[in-house]
This record gives sequence, structure tokens and C-alpha cells, in this order.
Amino acid sequence: MKIDDIVLPETDKNVCIALSGGLDSTTLTCLLVDKYGADKVKAIGFNFGQRHLNELCNAMKTAKKLGIEFKIINLDYLKEIAIETSALIDGSELKPKTAEENAGNPQVNTYVPFRNLQFAAITAAYAEAKNCEYIFQGLNAVDEYGYWDTSVAFRDAVNNVLKLNRQHQIQFVTPFVELHKDEELKLARELSAKFGWDILENTWSCYNGDNGSGKECGKCNTCSEKLTGYILAGYSDEEILKKFDITKEYIDKIRKEL
Repeated sequence: MKIDDIVLPETDKNVCIALSGGLDSTTLTCLLVDKYGADKVKAIGFNFGQRHLNELCNAMKTAKKLGIEFKIINLDYLKEIAIETSALIDGSELKPKTAEENAGNPQVNTYVPFRNLQFAAITAAYAEAKNCEYIFQGLNAVDEYGYWDTSVAFRDAVNNVLKLNRQHQIQFVTPFVELHKDEELKLARELSAKFGWDILENTWSCYNGDNGSGKECGKCNTCSEKLTGYILAGYSDEEILKKFDITKEYIDKIRKEL
């Protein structure tokens, strides 16, 4: 997977992206800056009471380094709605499950009801105000098994709603929706070489938040997917150990299971 393999739409207007600070949205944001230029990229993040709020701190660092406009939208109501049902919410008595615990479950316990639909709607509203023709989310193939609102069908349904706008046509684009983590990580490596700095340096995906080590746990569901991606993409043990609070023995165990 290379940058040239990702076909992005042509436009003379601005583009808007939901930037969470995780692997997917950070890589995609950098891809948009490479394609359209920093002045054309408008990014927004969402504070909905997530357990891994440090993700947004990383998003701010990335936005500053890229020189793009970045706005954080507060969605406190989502915490009130989901605190009893989602382990992703800070203060919830539920805890994010590991990949093994989630195996076979069509909806993981970190799902926040209709979150991505609300993100898409708010991003579209922001995009209309900022004269954007396209909105982007870093939805990817790995997430679809446990989150119904990350699929191609979801994207297409949102686009059908957006078409109803008579005055400002906006299209919802998800370039990574059929990609896996290792493919995204290969893109990230190429973009890092192009920009001259590690674009993943300021990223966070772990749903357990920071335990004080400054590293992701490596074992929650999202970390497991990301760790597997790092291994399949050919990252070294040294690079992996800088990101995850795990041992080399654990990396070897995962590598043998692949």
C-alpha cells in the first residue's frame, strides 16, 4: 500500500476531517494535507467524555505541527447517554474488553450509540460553514466487525442524506474503509518520510487511557488490532516497544499466532 494507491477527490474548495488523534484519522489527515495543502484542511475533534481523552491532546499536537485549523466540539450529552452502556466513557463501571473477550461479539462494549452518525452530521455542518465540498472520517475495515457505523453501507447511507441539501452539496468520503491497520501503517511510514517527521509520534488509540507509562496497553481490543498492524507492516520490535506497554515476549507470541 502506497500513497498513490489512495484516490482522493479533486476540489478547489476546503475539505473537513474528524481528527480524533488516533492512528486512522491522523494518517488520513496527513494524507489530506499532502493532497490539498494545510490551508485547505479544516479539522474538528469531539470531546464526548471518552476514557482516552489524551487522544485529543495528541490531535492538537498533530494539527499544530501540520499547521491546520483545528476545533474541538464538546458533546457532553453523549457521556450522559452512554455512561451505563459503553466502556469507552470515562467514569463508566464497564471496562474495555480485550480482543479475546470480544471474540464473536457483533458489537463490542466500547460502542457508543450512534456516535459516528453524530460525528458525520456535525462534521458536515462545520464543513458547510467552512465552504468544504468533502468531509472525511478514518473508518477502516477492521472496525466493521464490532461497530455497525464504520461500514461502506453506513457511509453510503449518510451520503444519501447529505444529497438532500439543496444549497451546499457535501460528500462523505472514507478512503480507508476497506483497508486494514497494516496497510494504513505502511501509508504512515511513507508520509513520515515525506514530511520528515514521524506522523504517528503524537497518536493515541488505547481505550484504557494512559496508565502513566505514556504507552498504549497493547491488549485492549483497539490496541490488539493496532499491534497486529505494526507487526504485519514490518515495524521493528524496538519501534513497537516505544508505542506499547508490553514485552518482546508478548510481541513474539502475537507474531506466532499470525
